[in-house]
Amino acid sequence: MITPEQIKLAIQEFLNSKNLFIVDIHISPQNNIDVIIDGDDYVSINDCTEVSRYIESILNRDIEDFSLTVSSPDATKPLKLPRQYPKHSGKEILIYTTDNQEIKGKILSANEKEINILVKTKEKNANKKTISEQEINIPFSTIKKAKIILPF
Repeated sequence: MITPEQIKLAIQEFLNSKNLFIVDIHISPQNNIDVIIDGDDYVSINDCTEVSRYIESILNRDIEDFSLTVSSPDATKPLKLPRQYPKHSGKEILIYTTDNQEIKGKILSANEKEINILVKTKEKNANKKTISEQEINIPFSTIKKAKIILPF
């Protein structure tokens, strides 16, 4: 049976040359292979097609039959890897932390360890409403789930 590790090892160099990376690989018991790739920039359908053809060229259907799907992450899916965050700079994000906090803010920056976001807080003082802004850093180790908030 084909394993995700075999596929990952076989395509890593090819992906690196294209500035792409693996987000997830899932293989069903029926050998339905789903590979989700992302990039530091936009991932096109041509990128997915190239990766699919490359994977098909290294796997042998005569040895093992399989079906293959290569795609980029769906806009509604949570971010899984720290490398996915920087390209979303300037976008709104909803983060669920390991201590059950829900934090909504605008991504300012991200590195391999943490994300920096701008959080707006509404405050009521007497009859006035004010909005304060605060930059906070959230280590990736404390993020349970994070999703980009779509603007529509």
